Amino acid sequence: MPDLKGVFSVSSAKELVRNKFPKVERASLIWRKEIHPVLAAQNWKFLRGICATHDLIKERFKIPIASRCCLCGIEEETLDHATSGRSQMVWELWLLANLVFKSELWALRNKGVFEQKKLYWNVFLKSVLKRVKWQQPKEYFWHPRESNEILLYCDGSARGNPGRAGAGVVARDASCNVIGAMSIGLGITTNYLAELYGIIIGLEWATRWGVRRICIRSDSSSMVEALNNSCLPWFARRRWLEVCRHYNSIRFIHTYREANFAEDVMEKRLLS
Repeated sequence: MPDLKGVFSVSSAKELVRNKFPKVERASLIWRKEIHPVLAAQNWKFLRGICATHDLIKERFKIPIASRCCLCGIEEETLDHATSGRSQMVWELWLLANLVFKSELWALRNKGVFEQKKLYWNVFLKSVLKRVKWQQPKEYFWHPRESNEILLYCDGSARGNPGRAGAGVVARDASCNVIGAMSIGLGITTNYLAELYGIIIGLEWATRWGVRRICIRSDSSSMVEALNNSCLPWFARRRWLEVCRHYNSIRFIHTYREANFAEDVMEKRLLS
């Protein structure tokens, strides 16, 4: 049969023979160019109810399964329970995402109104994803050093990698009193070299106190491992060996970035 205009086409024949199904609710929200195809395909399974949950497996294969939700450990596992607001964990995540989205959107609006900055959707999306990211809290303990040892907190970074780089160093005595702090401009270099030169310059700077024992804390695990194994770039090795002659003992400890907040501030002063 031809179409309404009297012209035969493949599309008109397809419309006659294909089976038409009702449109799935909220499908138009999934298949959009802003959403990654992998994410859209997974959520399409949620909408169609074809995920391999325990209740669907029992119904299809007619086999008994001890069904219990692995998230809450109380109710039976069903797709509706796992993805709906009746699950306490899902409800809390929805609430968190909503609050973060509104907060970041308001901050973006203020930058456009009061600072006359051009607004970019990609920057806003990345800031929202960064805020929502779940992190497991970790305990951190600081033990005072011995009386004849100085503690150096060192940190360095570069914007661009390579890019404009800087480092920060904070020196503390055995009683945790700050005895010195400095910011270092390193020109154009990489993150790795910014961490390395921050430690070397910090050691050179600490010779003024005449202490022969040094403990260095850095949030770069790769740098701590490289220094413990004496695996340094050839162009920095001579400077490193020269500064090591001033000390009888140099210890390296990896710390978390959250514990290096003071050095992070010192370092970013030169990058802002």
